[in-house]
Amino acid sequence: MFTCRGCSKSFCLTHTNQHREIVEKQMNEIILNHNYLKQQIINEEPNQYHQILIEQIDQWEKESINKIHHTANEIRQQLINKTREYHDNLKEKLTPLTQEITKARHDGNFFENDLQQWAYTIKNLQYSFLQQENIQISIDNNTNSFISKISLTNKLNNSMISLINNNQIENSRNFNLTKEYSSGDHLLRFQLELYETSDSVIMGIISTSKSKNVNPDKNPTFYGWSTNNFVYLHGIAYSNFNGYENDIEKNDVFSITS
Repeated sequence: MFTCRGCSKSFCLTHTNQHREIVEKQMNEIILNHNYLKQQIINEEPNQYHQILIEQIDQWEKESINKIHHTANEIRQQLINKTREYHDNLKEKLTPLTQEITKARHDGNFFENDLQQWAYTIKNLQYSFLQQENIQISIDNNTNSFISKISLTNKLNNSMISLINNNQIENSRNFNLTKEYSSGDHLLRFQLELYETSDSVIMGIISTSKSKNVNPDKNPTFYGWSTNNFVYLHGIAYSNFNGYENDIEKNDVFSITS
């Protein structure tokens, strides 16, 4: 009896020879398959093997670049159109004002109310001109896509409610109260406890984006009123506007809605 070390089966002499022939045949098949694979590897170029995948990568790259170029050109054109719109709108409004002022200057036919109206209009145009700064490029880094989304947006017009004592500007006794909001309607109430008739107080609302100028006279976003009979519109002070006269007293409670 013969025991095969490969399959652990026992065979007689006759069946041992038959079993060996089967194993030899399987070995020949292994050799044939090996030689065939070896020949394929030798004859096959690496670039040919990966060519389809490389073409897919190239196609993805081309399409991605085209999408980026398309989006960039689209946003670029939006910016150009928006800037031109601002510019043309300002020119359209400025032209009749220029003609009116030039004619009035030439004829000498103008008075205080004309000057106030022109100053108010100019302030409005200056404010409109500054609105171009609200244009910004927004890049969405929170997206899950490989490339962040880009778009043209407007900044939020944040508002700041403030009470400013003019003595603060003069580095004297001062009182300052500030509240900031980005949207919605809000009510601010305060009591003027530190006030004397000799004090000059200005109260109002102003944009945080233009709040670097402490003096409201220099800030086109300021709206408010003061104890010296002035009403502020776009930072321009109007004396006794619509009959306004100061009647503020110590401990008065004020409410400002924005």
